Amino acid sequence: MDKNQNRVRYARNLVLAATAGQVGCTTVVLVLGALFLGLWLDSLLGVKGPFTIILLVASIPVSLYLVMRMALRAARAIQGPEQQDEDAVSDTSILKED
Repeated sequence: MDKNQNRVRYARNLVLAATAGQVGCTTVVLVLGALFLGLWLDSLLGVKGPFTIILLVASIPVSLYLVMRMALRAARAIQGPEQQDEDAVSDTSILKED
C-alpha cells in the first residue's frame, strides 16, 4: 500500500472511532438526563415513578433516531465527496431508464 491509501484508511478509522464515541456519549447523556428529569418531576409533584418511567421510555426512540443520524453522517464522511457525486449520477441515470 502506498502512503495515500494508509492516510485514507487512518482517516476512516478516526471517523469510525469518533462516531462510536459520539453514539455512546449521546445515549448515556440522553438516558441519564431523562432519568434525572423524571426523578425531579416525580419528587416535585409528590408521585412515585410515572414521570421517570415515561421519560425513560421516551428517551429510547429519541436515542435510536440520533444514533441513526450520526451513523449516516459518518457514512457520508467516510464515502467522500467524489463517491457521493458518482452515486448521485448513477441514481439519476437509473431514474431516466424507467
